[in-house]
Amino acid sequence: MKIAKITLNNFRCFENMEVKFHPRLTILIARNGAGKSTLLDAIALGLGPFLTRLPGVSGLSFKKTDFRIKPDGKQPAYMRIKCESFSGVVWDRTEKRDKSKKTLNAIPPAVGLKALNKHVDTFINAHNDGEHYTLPVFIYYGTGRGVFDVPMRKRDFKSTFTRFEALDGALESRTNFRRFVQYFYGLEERENRLQKEQRSFDIELPELSAIRLAIKRLMPQFSNIRSVEPAGIMVDWEKQYVAHDSDADSQIKLTPLPESSNIKKSEIHQLKIEQLSDGYRTTLAMVMDIAARLAEANPFSSDPLACEGIILIDEVDLHLHPEWQREFMPRLVDVFPNLQFIVSTHSPFILQSVKEGELIDLDQLNVNHTPDLGKEMSVEDIAQEWMGMDNVQRSALFNRQVEAARRYYALLNSGKSEDDPQVAALSEELDRLETYFGDNPVYVALLRAERRKKTQEAK
Repeated sequence: MKIAKITLNNFRCFENMEVKFHPRLTILIARNGAGKSTLLDAIALGLGPFLTRLPGVSGLSFKKTDFRIKPDGKQPAYMRIKCESFSGVVWDRTEKRDKSKKTLNAIPPAVGLKALNKHVDTFINAHNDGEHYTLPVFIYYGTGRGVFDVPMRKRDFKSTFTRFEALDGALESRTNFRRFVQYFYGLEERENRLQKEQRSFDIELPELSAIRLAIKRLMPQFSNIRSVEPAGIMVDWEKQYVAHDSDADSQIKLTPLPESSNIKKSEIHQLKIEQLSDGYRTTLAMVMDIAARLAEANPFSSDPLACEGIILIDEVDLHLHPEWQREFMPRLVDVFPNLQFIVSTHSPFILQSVKEGELIDLDQLNVNHTPDLGKEMSVEDIAQEWMGMDNVQRSALFNRQVEAARRYYALLNSGKSEDDPQVAALSEELDRLETYFGDNPVYVALLRAERRKKTQEAK
């Protein structure tokens, strides 16, 4: 199941909003406060009834703070999230301001959850009848995914998990790494028992195989994922580096991706996952969690990584090196070819991998005619044309000085004198800013000469 369209009414900052999604990858951009996280939250809420229809699975509910506040400070009569899947399933969920007759009369007719419930019941019925079915997964990774709770010991660890539990709490934006550790421990114990019983280390559980394969495909510098006592996860990290000819012992360059042709040496480090850098830790944990939930939801699949679902990621560039940002989304989509990813970003490097139809600018809602940015635009072009930044080749300090000089000369050209308060203030600002460009004496000299010329002309 993949989401084709969402319509929002009176949800937080959106009065009325409709967004269409790409079946594989949609990247959301906008200025801060324009609603990227709100849209991801709305999708999670829209998918919530799918989860709560399943036995023993918790979803998400509306909160009063989700109501849009009108300019007069009042709440509208209702808020609504309407979703449509690519397979044609349409549903909505509505929250009323109150139960008064006036409020009820102000709410337009709803589609309701009938079609969605009918769709979810096909999975429940197949499960109860022992029939084969493929269960989609829905997961939301918020900006707090870099902070997760690693258990200190195996107290009260669950040993068994049902298929439906793969979706339990998965749409809450906080990361539940403790759950993954419990799931991994249970699988590892089963695999160890089978290996001992059959006296073969070649025995591998398909669920663990899926997790290991996902890591190998996306982050091949990590391997041999395993549990450690008293609790936790450890990996082997192949730390690759380049030794420079001038100083081979002291100068090394770590490479975020292993394909570099300059790699000369490598070292194996055994590290607990919490000892990794923020970028490696959050990405590794997310990839393992996606693979684990896919395998848990579909234990009889010959290729769990190819199962369907929807993954929401807020600020997908979080903690990632720019070199990795450029390649991250294409690699992630390749590892999970049938998942639909809907992500937000502020990074022009992420946008360099965007193909036609995959970009949504919430400031413009220009959905249908996005170019293949990676083929047509540089990072500077993307930052200027799609992120509203000016003169990105220059520093913010330089741009500030240019703007101050522009306003200064404009005032002098308009007939203002140096004694004018505005001119004097801008002159002082230019004096301060010039000190930052002392390493460019030609530029400073030209600016001062122009200021003297304009001052003399004004007199």
